[in-house]
Amino acid sequence: MRHLALLLVAQAVALAVEERVPSQAAAVQVSVLAQILILFGSLFILSAALGLIRFPDFYTRLHASTKLVALGGLGIFGGAALAFAPMGANARVLVIASFFFLTAPLSGYMIARAGYLRGLRPYREETSVDDWGLMGGFPEASSEESA
Repeated sequence: MRHLALLLVAQAVALAVEERVPSQAAAVQVSVLAQILILFGSLFILSAALGLIRFPDFYTRLHASTKLVALGGLGIFGGAALAFAPMGANARVLVIASFFFLTAPLSGYMIARAGYLRGLRPYREETSVDDWGLMGGFPEASSEESA
């Protein structure tokens, strides 16, 4: 009787191990996918930091920081949702991500508006073309158009 009980326990352990191996493989695949998403999100945020350093004026720097950080947040929140799915944290990650995506573009818009109302001029190169006069002046008529 004792041997039968040990045999049943051994079979139960063997079945549990067999069932756990595929779930561990699936968990590893989900973990790798989560890490890849977080890596892509981090690369977007790194490119936003490079844009803040490299771009010439307030508006282009603001554009880099708001748009690329929002895209980076998409990757990071997606990776976090996958990584913390077994713990049941998907609802919390979704609430945080929705708050982030509602506030990041809105704050970028408000900062740009404040800069415009303050009188910050956009960067303009000597060779830039502004046919519609959007950069604070109307284009001068060329001699061919005047004739």
